[in-house]
Amino acid sequence: MPTKQLTLNLISDITSRINSTEDLDTLLSEIMGITRDVLDTEGSSLLLYDKEKDLLVFNTTSGLKEDSLSQLTVPRGKGIAGMVLDTLQPEIVNDAENDSRIYKDIDKKVGYHTRNLICVPMITQNEVQGVLEAVNTNDTRSFNQTDLKILKYLSNLAAIAVRNRILIDQLNLRANELNCLYQISQALSNIQNSEEFMDLAVKTISEVLQVDRVSLNFERLEQKGLPRSKSKGFSDVFYDDEVQSILYTDKDEWIYKGYKIVHSNSAHGLTLTHKGIFQHSLILLPILKNKQWLGSLVVSDKTSRTKFDEMDIKILRTLSNQVGEAYNALQVKIQSERLKNIDRDMQTAAMIQKHSLPIIPKHYSLLEFDTYYQASREIGGDFYDMVIHGKDEVSVIIADVSGKGTPAALFMELSKTILSQEVAKTTSTSEALQKTNEIIQDKSGFLMFVTAMLARINMSKKEITYSSAGHNMQLMYRKKHHKIQHLSGKGQPMGISNCEFSEHIVSYQPGDLLVLYTDGVTEAMNTREELFGEERLESAVLAHINDPPEVIRKAILQKVGEFIGDAEPHDDISLFIVRLN
Repeated sequence: MPTKQLTLNLISDITSRINSTEDLDTLLSEIMGITRDVLDTEGSSLLLYDKEKDLLVFNTTSGLKEDSLSQLTVPRGKGIAGMVLDTLQPEIVNDAENDSRIYKDIDKKVGYHTRNLICVPMITQNEVQGVLEAVNTNDTRSFNQTDLKILKYLSNLAAIAVRNRILIDQLNLRANELNCLYQISQALSNIQNSEEFMDLAVKTISEVLQVDRVSLNFERLEQKGLPRSKSKGFSDVFYDDEVQSILYTDKDEWIYKGYKIVHSNSAHGLTLTHKGIFQHSLILLPILKNKQWLGSLVVSDKTSRTKFDEMDIKILRTLSNQVGEAYNALQVKIQSERLKNIDRDMQTAAMIQKHSLPIIPKHYSLLEFDTYYQASREIGGDFYDMVIHGKDEVSVIIADVSGKGTPAALFMELSKTILSQEVAKTTSTSEALQKTNEIIQDKSGFLMFVTAMLARINMSKKEITYSSAGHNMQLMYRKKHHKIQHLSGKGQPMGISNCEFSEHIVSYQPGDLLVLYTDGVTEAMNTREELFGEERLESAVLAHINDPPEVIRKAILQKVGEFIGDAEPHDDISLFIVRLN
């Protein structure tokens, strides 16, 4: 049958058939059918150009051995098609048997005999889309220039249609990716807990990819409270050592590639299908954080029973990245919530601790008082207390627990309770410390200790009886001599071991001043790592020695604040100032 004439009606029909086809594979098949029909040949082939690999791929054939030719490749410059790709010039071969340019390996692979062929490049907007071939005229005639003109026309239509369809497919692919991203980001962004995250991630991936089985596995958990894995469709066999070993074979290699596909007909695939892990195709993708392995996404068996294609892989890679980002965000969120909870608990504990300190009156009988406490963190280990023995006698206490933060605060409450109780039971300061030390060692079980200064003031005798449990020297101002005396005593911190505590008695006169403090005052440090020290403390006291205790306290704190400047406080600060009248 001779070549059909390209009548206006035929051109209109060809154009309509090509432009009305939406699917790329169907479009290519339509082009092949039109080529065979118009040129009256046994077969035709459309080889698409793979720019990345710089070769031609038999994507579609018509009338030839389609299954055998499918996905076969032709290198640039090899055979007639490869030459056309290289030169972008059409070729007619009417004696293929004796033409050395024919790529006979193709015929051998598919068991086909090529007598003659005609081949033209497919070019549009200066971009090569591939080559179009017609093979073996049905009436054994030779291909001629008319056939060439017709094939060129068809190749121009095909190039435009293919390019447009590829662009549309790419846009659709991107739209699908964006839609997937939107769906999963919307779903995962509002997750409130880890169980919801895992459930929704698996459900969303299953629905978006339309697959039977999904598994999320996180192997490097950085935060407690996040589940290790979640799956849908996989049986418990999935987590067997043998299965996991097969899945993660060559892990470094497929992490670098971004995915790994296991086919049912491969050696590993046969083992996995026998165990019921999948039936058709399985794909693994890494979930990474800063390029470090965090876990994996495993998906198998599309409901369509087709293999995973390039679009599926792109969508899955997008989804695995999105899941990784959402997982990291959830980790941060969980950690943030924990920190918020801890912060709330610490604030509550600070309020409780602040209110657990006794309210010391400004005056009691002949004495004037002022106190201050500030933890270096939210809560701390310093404390002060006052025990009233009668209208003429009180005990004042200041103490410092080792360490900082919550442990120190808890140990402080224990120590304060025990010490206050023992001070109220006896008239001896040394006995009170002795008994307190024994109880703390017996009850606490902590590797912590507490220093303390206990001073019992007898207003009728104008005497102070005091004992120290390893506390730093305290200050007593003698008005008569305008001098500061240091108060200290024998005794180690309570909670370490049994020891003796010395007891001392000093007399006082009206106008004298007792300044009890913790080492957070004298050991306050500035940015040059210098200590505030006793001399600065004494200077601040002497500068306001005739003022009320409240004014003296404010003066001390002002001097300490000016000294440390922008440096962070590293220890708790406590003051207990008593004017002796």
